[in-house]
Amino acid sequence: MVQGKADSRADWGQVRGLYEQMSTILGKSNDATSTFELPGPPELPDIISGPLALRFGRVFSAYAGREEIFGNDLLEVMSEVDSLAGSDRDRFRQLYADLRFEQLTPYRVSETKRRRPRPFEAAIETCRRIRDMNTLRRVISTGKVPTAGILGGSANYGRFYNVKGHPRVGATPSDLDILLVVPNAKEIPDLCATLGSFSELDGGAVDKLVARSHIHQALVESDPQAGTLLSQKIPIWKDSSDAFMEQRGLESNYDISFHIASLDVFEKIILQSMPKIPDNSRVGILDYRADRPLRKLASRGFNGIDAWIAQEYAEVDSGFLNQVQVFDSYGQRFKPGIHQGLVMPEFEIRWDDEPLSLRVPVAHFKWKVLERLRQERAQRPWEVQLLSLSHARFSIFAPHVKQQVDNLSIES
Repeated sequence: MVQGKADSRADWGQVRGLYEQMSTILGKSNDATSTFELPGPPELPDIISGPLALRFGRVFSAYAGREEIFGNDLLEVMSEVDSLAGSDRDRFRQLYADLRFEQLTPYRVSETKRRRPRPFEAAIETCRRIRDMNTLRRVISTGKVPTAGILGGSANYGRFYNVKGHPRVGATPSDLDILLVVPNAKEIPDLCATLGSFSELDGGAVDKLVARSHIHQALVESDPQAGTLLSQKIPIWKDSSDAFMEQRGLESNYDISFHIASLDVFEKIILQSMPKIPDNSRVGILDYRADRPLRKLASRGFNGIDAWIAQEYAEVDSGFLNQVQVFDSYGQRFKPGIHQGLVMPEFEIRWDDEPLSLRVPVAHFKWKVLERLRQERAQRPWEVQLLSLSHARFSIFAPHVKQQVDNLSIES
């Protein structure tokens, strides 16, 4: 096999081999005008699509700071496997909206279920979000406020597998969920003002966040013990096009979901003051958010059974003040809250400035959760109880993430 430029930068052998296996199962033709038909719908088990996402991630590690080059090299490799001809733009669009996946239920648009993105789409959208998160980090570092950044959402637990883009007009792309931690609530307005230097963010939404940060400050001062976060979605690539996607004729906008907490609030989230997770306990904080909260929110334990929680909130100036559950352990079942779900299941700190130093406290939180899982398994040895099942979005975890998380919980 003749090696291309991609092979001079990383070892693409496993990606090439797995994708060729997948492509053969689907029917080799990736041509929208082809009349090639299979005798029946193919079956693509997660045991193939999951490892492909894992290999994407391993190769991606060779492209630190060169995310767009990864995308171009991926195009080269997958085009070669599918024997695609034509322009860069045509091949990119063909792989991004790969029509062969319309045969498979998880990849179809549905009113009731989340659409799984095509492998090329998921890989491209993951690397774009990692690129934009790294840009965010650089912009924040130009300011005076030290921060820690924790990556949540599908870019964490569904990377290279379940991160959606715009394969068609009207599609809903995946958010980028970021939890930012600062030493003191008084520093949050300065942090928000720094985001004005991130030119790809929607300027009007940034201005709104800056104004709301001062309201947040007043809310904190009125009740310092409540523990109040600041949350808001900010569109990116809304008014300025991402050239990487624009040259291929594809939409590039999506939302960054910011969750900003002072250190004392974050310590509540990771249960820093608790030696262990107690029984029959419930801890809450407040979330000052821009949009109206849902009336009910799912919470579940290690057994994966939903418990629906009614949300209580009040409309305030420029947003809503939402009472949010950090965790619940009534019924001798630990049920993590939505903000713990930003930290779990990977407990991934992307950066950690001094004097915050959150890596050890977050590791301590992880071991508390795993010890709680061990205890609950001992109480109900007949149940299947897994760390992944306690997450509200476990159904869209990438298979390799689920395996990694649950292997860790089994070893506990």
